[in-house]
Amino acid sequence: MGKRQRPLIDNVCLGEDSPKVHPPIKKRRPLLLYEEDKVPWTPPRSRVMSELLSFILKHEEAFQTRGRLTSLYSDFSHQLETNPESFYANLHVWKKAFADAARGGAVVTQGNTRDLLSVRSGEELARALHHKEHGVPVCLSAVFRDAIKKGEMVDAGHFLRSEASIYHSSWIPSVGDVARWAAQWGLKKLGVVHEPQFGDKLGVATFVIVKNVEAAADKLLQNAPVQNSNVDRVLSKVDFVRRYSNILNDVYPLTDSDFEVLLTHLERDKQAISYDGDIIKFKSENESAPTSITKEDIAVVQLRDTLYRIKEQVPALDRKIAEADREVHEALRTKQMSRAKSALRSKKLAESFLSQRTETALELEGVFIKLQQAVDQVEIVAAMQAGAAAMKGLHEKVGGAEGVQGVVDALNEQMATTEEISGIINESNQQVDESEIEDELEALEHAEKEKADQEEAAKTAARIARLEEAEKDLREKEEGKSDLDINRASAKLSQLSVNHEEEEEEGEKEDKRKELVPA
Repeated sequence: MGKRQRPLIDNVCLGEDSPKVHPPIKKRRPLLLYEEDKVPWTPPRSRVMSELLSFILKHEEAFQTRGRLTSLYSDFSHQLETNPESFYANLHVWKKAFADAARGGAVVTQGNTRDLLSVRSGEELARALHHKEHGVPVCLSAVFRDAIKKGEMVDAGHFLRSEASIYHSSWIPSVGDVARWAAQWGLKKLGVVHEPQFGDKLGVATFVIVKNVEAAADKLLQNAPVQNSNVDRVLSKVDFVRRYSNILNDVYPLTDSDFEVLLTHLERDKQAISYDGDIIKFKSENESAPTSITKEDIAVVQLRDTLYRIKEQVPALDRKIAEADREVHEALRTKQMSRAKSALRSKKLAESFLSQRTETALELEGVFIKLQQAVDQVEIVAAMQAGAAAMKGLHEKVGGAEGVQGVVDALNEQMATTEEISGIINESNQQVDESEIEDELEALEHAEKEKADQEEAAKTAARIARLEEAEKDLREKEEGKSDLDINRASAKLSQLSVNHEEEEEEGEKEDKRKELVPA
């Protein structure tokens, strides 16, 4: 064997005076440019607009102008001091956009859930609002703070746990909620926690949108069976969800969390239902407050749900019978007798089961009708008892038939006394002298007649004067006037005579009318 070569560096510690020996430098292999490395670089695809942002840009008018859109996405916190009207207008626009988008089913949260009555804040929401030109809105935290302060949004956990109504003036968040909100949002509470800046990071929390909850509750109560019998006003939660899932949106139904919020609002804030977690009982229009859920209500709900489940099985059995019948005919056509027998056996079993289900459904319907009649009878009897008690109380107030007769007798006696007093007063009145009245009336008639005679004499004298003047003019102009002038003068004279005769006739008629008028 050859002599072993000594290593370049000994496995000993080298002192400062020892010569430094460096290992040989290896030459790097030149990189080869393969064909796949020659593909030109392409920029990444632009971010796809989210469903939330697309909905807002399409349906919210404030987001459809470029200038306003820029203002809404910018940091408008300085406007609180310089232009508060514009500042609060931007907050209102964002709050309205969140409420409308949630109601329209455009707010998609974890697991593709679309809550219609609440919105979840956080970075996921901010990313969903990302705009290709304006980026992420800066003042989202200010929007949520303002909504919480004004009661337009409420923390979902506190909304469900609180016993006080959101409309109560003393409604305030719990201590735990304040601490959690302060940690996530930096909200200023009781002067202890500092007020954050508008650029604070958006915390993660779920907030109930009060406006949407009120809209759903009002629409539901318009369709609620409040005027029907007690049986119709009691529903199981499953039946309630089945009936009112699309009360707010025809496409996207209310989620389970939405129903919990809605039922809490109806029971606590609206006082329109009684709710124990499984059964809902609507308040009737004659009740001031909803009544508690009874054992009879539970029995009604169980019977109705059982009847619904049985009826729900009938269409499936009909389809199964039809499929088995088709299979029987197909097997007979292809001469597959064993297959035909098996299909026929399945058909017979399905028909037997369908017959049993139908009979059971009919029996349950009969029981349900009887139960409904019994409940209605209880209500009718209770109303009759209440009416009888009210009538008894009224009769006691008037003292019964004897008391009423005594009141009527006393009233008649007092009325007779009043008539007697009136007769005495009328007899004591001073009598008027009729002869004095006749004399005074005759004097008035004589004075009126003298006045009329004087007026008639004055009119006659005036007519005579005009007649004499006309005759004088006629004589003076008789020689120099033409026949036409003479005729005109004659006509004027005749007219005066006619007028005089008519006035005399009118005077005679007036005298006759006065004579006919009784004194």
